[in-house]
This record gives sequence, structure tokens and C-alpha cells, in this order.
Amino acid sequence: MRRGNDWVWAAVTALVVLAGALASVLGARAIARSDASKARLGFHLAAAEVASTLKLAIQHEEDLIVSTSGFVRGNPGASPADFDRWAQSVQAMQRYPELQNFGWVALVPASRLAAFKARVAARPVLSLGPQSIGPQESFHVLPSGRRPYYCLAVAGLARSVATFVPRGLDYCAIAPTLITARDSGLSGYAPVENGRTQVLGVETPVYRGGVVPATAAARKRAFVGWIGELIMPEVVLQRALEGHPNLAVIFSYDSSFSHVAFRRGTAPAGAQSSNIGVVVGREAGLRGAHEGWSVRTFGAPLASGVLANANSLLLLVGGSVLSLTVGLLGFVLGTGRRRALSLVREKTSELAYLARHDTLTGLPNRALVLDRAEQMLARVARDATALAGALFIDIDDFKRVNDNLGHAAGDELLRTVGKRLRGVVRERDTVGRLGGDEFVVLVESRMGDAALLLADRVGEVLREPVELDASAGVFAGTAGIGVAVGRYTVADALLRDADLALYAAKAAGKDRYVLFDAGTQVADEGFRAPEADPQPSPARPGSPERLLDG
Repeated sequence: MRRGNDWVWAAVTALVVLAGALASVLGARAIARSDASKARLGFHLAAAEVASTLKLAIQHEEDLIVSTSGFVRGNPGASPADFDRWAQSVQAMQRYPELQNFGWVALVPASRLAAFKARVAARPVLSLGPQSIGPQESFHVLPSGRRPYYCLAVAGLARSVATFVPRGLDYCAIAPTLITARDSGLSGYAPVENGRTQVLGVETPVYRGGVVPATAAARKRAFVGWIGELIMPEVVLQRALEGHPNLAVIFSYDSSFSHVAFRRGTAPAGAQSSNIGVVVGREAGLRGAHEGWSVRTFGAPLASGVLANANSLLLLVGGSVLSLTVGLLGFVLGTGRRRALSLVREKTSELAYLARHDTLTGLPNRALVLDRAEQMLARVARDATALAGALFIDIDDFKRVNDNLGHAAGDELLRTVGKRLRGVVRERDTVGRLGGDEFVVLVESRMGDAALLLADRVGEVLREPVELDASAGVFAGTAGIGVAVGRYTVADALLRDADLALYAAKAAGKDRYVLFDAGTQVADEGFRAPEADPQPSPARPGSPERLLDG
């Protein structure tokens, strides 16, 4: 009889170990997927920030081009010294650290070359400023040779002797796109070898009247000259990648007239990538959708497997060891004394509960929330009138509570938030804690604005004062809420969209919610506490302000 009981308890032990290992695997997979989703979101946000910085850099350069063009049109007879004094007055070299050399280039027919040489001899180009000494040698066209026309500098300014360009340099001979830029009316971009360094050459045509004529013939007649710039792209890319040391970038320009690309960093094998078009003023007139500036960003490879994620691997190993320990303990107690059976059952149930619930608030943890979300999506899929919704909730200024009032006060605040969230939802809805001060609510409804109404109720109850303890006093808190609603097929997608909406809500300020619209890829923002922020008006569900999804 005892041998038969041993076999029974051995079977029970095996089942306990198997169930614990299976739960560990499922939990580890859920954590790995969640961490991968956050890593993917973080990369795309960083790529968007890099692209935005580069766009601002290009627009900044165009500001200099516009102001320089205005000076050239308004002062057609200005001397090189006049140009230098103007450039110094607008602090061109100080405000544009990437600028190495810029100036005014004119088209000189071969028949007028002698007159141009005489003009340069009388008023030489002073590349290092109006106080510098002009060249002592005679003027020579470089490269030498007879051509129908020459593109020569009328005035210009260099950052230093190292970036000095020879005064007789024929720009048309080294950059044939100059004539193309004159006839097209668009800026030309091309790489230029400046010593051992490759820089970006920008040539922008200037026309009388300040507007680009409609036809090529009219553009030739109204043509005044070019504003030329030599830019160090390394300076621009370094500024764009500040704070993103693990990213690599390819910054490129493509059009019918020129192709140029600059790189920063090396993309690792299997890297994530994001390609973003950068549309600015002059590029808006290009013919093809593929033309203009674009930024391709590369990030670290996405580790989505359980074994590649430290948190999921820790849960897998720890859960497996725990289940094995519990199983062996049950076997020892079950085969030793009869009354141990009830104790093993109790402990096993307790451990199973703890494995799927948060120890501080008693709410479902991440693994159980994902399981409940999958069940909700399965129910919604069978009902054409039902919608699945998720609210991501993050307490505003929670770190200040921990830092100023202590972790005991912070824990009490989290427990109170959990109780209040359970109090405003229906019995069939799920309230969970993902960790830290992040909570999630899963809600199933039959109308689109039910989740927004719930977000309003959540905001109201969280604003109610919380009495922490005698020493900590009363805390009046708020929260940011991200909302996602729709007919999803994967729980990760629902929670990801709610998390994206929460990012937008926290970025917009405190005490507000943002609705993520999975169909249009935009988010709706609602301000729930106008007395705390008197600028925006309170938003009604379904009619808030639009925010682009990052």
C-alpha cells in the first residue's frame, strides 16, 4: 500500500514540476515580448528624434541662404569687403558651426574674363574677413584652360586657413550641377573633396526679384549668381546623434540632378532600421516621391527570444527551480505524513497565486494580464458588436513620493491606487499592475467611447486625496492614461498601442489621457483637469485634440 502511495505522490510531483515549468515558460515569453516591444518603440522614437534634428539643421542652413540671397539681390555692386562685413554682422560662422566656407559665385562668360580679373585685382576676395590681407599673386583660373564660361567667386568667407578655397577656382569645372541648378531653380547638393575631407557642397541659384521664374528661359535671363556653401556633415550628424551612442545613420539626398550620402557609425548585423523622409522648403518642389533628403537609422538588433532576454531568462530559471523545489517538497511531505497533503496543497495554491499576482497590491501581474487579454480578444472575436480596450495608467510624480516621503508611503499609495481602480471597473474587467507605478485595465465594451468614459472615471478617483500616514500627510495625485480600443487579434498589439498612447500622454503633460486610433495611426488627447491646466479646454470623449503617433 505504501509503495502504491509513493507512485501516486511521484506522479503528483511530476505534474507540479511540469505545471510550474510551463508557467515559467509562458511568463518568460510574455516578458520577452513586452521588453522587445518597448525596445522597438524606443528605437523608433530615437530615429524620429534624429530625423527631426537633421531636418532642423537643413532648415537652419536655408535661413542663411535666404538672408544671403537678399543681400546679393539688394547689393549687386557690393565689394568682397562689404560681403564680409555683412557676414560678420549676422555672425554666420558663429551661428553655423558646420559651415566651412560660403560665398557669392557669378557666371563669367569667356569674353568678360579679362574685365573680371581687373575687378578682382582692384577688389580682391578676402576669404578670412575684411581685415585680412588680399592675395599678392596674380589671378589665375583653376583648373586652367579655355572654356565658354567660368563660375568664379565674387565674394566669400572661410572659417580658417585650412578651409580656404583658391580665389580663381572655377566652380563649374568641378561641379557641373551648378548650371543644372540655375536652370531648374532648385538647390544642388554634391559631395566635395576638400583636402582629405569629404564635405557637402550646396549651391543655390539667386534670381532678380527674389522669386524663381516659371520657365528655364526666364530663369536664365533673371539669373544673378549662386550662393555656395561647404558644410561639414560630420558636425551635423554628431549633433543629431547626441544622446544616442548606439545608433548609426545614413543621411542622403537624391534627385534627378544629384546624389549624395553621408554616414555616421556602423550598423551591426541584424540591426533594426528606420527610413524617414525629411521634407523641407526647397525639396518640396521635387518631382519624384523618392527625391529629397532621407535619414536611414540603424539600431541594435532586437532580442525577442527568451534566452536573449535577461529578465525572461531569470524568470524561466527561477520558476523552474521553484517548481522543482515545490514538487520535491510535496513528494517528501506526502510520502512522510498524511497531514502534509493539506499543507502541500495550500502552499502550491499560494505559490501559483503569487506567480500570477503582484505581491504588493494583490492585482494580476504582467503574465496574468496577458492571459486575460488573450481571453478577452477571443470573446470579442466571436461577437461582431464587441470591442476590446486597454488603459495604461502611470501615476504622476510617483518618484517624488518615494524620494520625499519614503518607500513605505509609496507602497501605501500604490495599494490605494489599486483599490480605487478595482472600485471603478466592472466585475468582468481586469485591473493589473505591470510594475513600478504602471497599472493596466482591460475592458470589454459594445461602444467606442466606453473606454474614454472609464478613463474619465479613473482620473476622477485618482485625484481624490490619499491619506498616507501621520508623518507623510495627504497626497493629491494625478495620472497619465493611454487608451487603446478596437478589434485586435493579438494581445501584444493592444497593449503596445495603449503603451504608445501613454508615452504621448506623459509627453503632453500631467493629468491627461490619450486615445490611440489603430486605424489612422493618430492619438486623441483629452485634458481631464482644466483647473490644473487652464490653457486647454476639457475634452469630451470622441472629440479631443489630434496628436501624431511617434
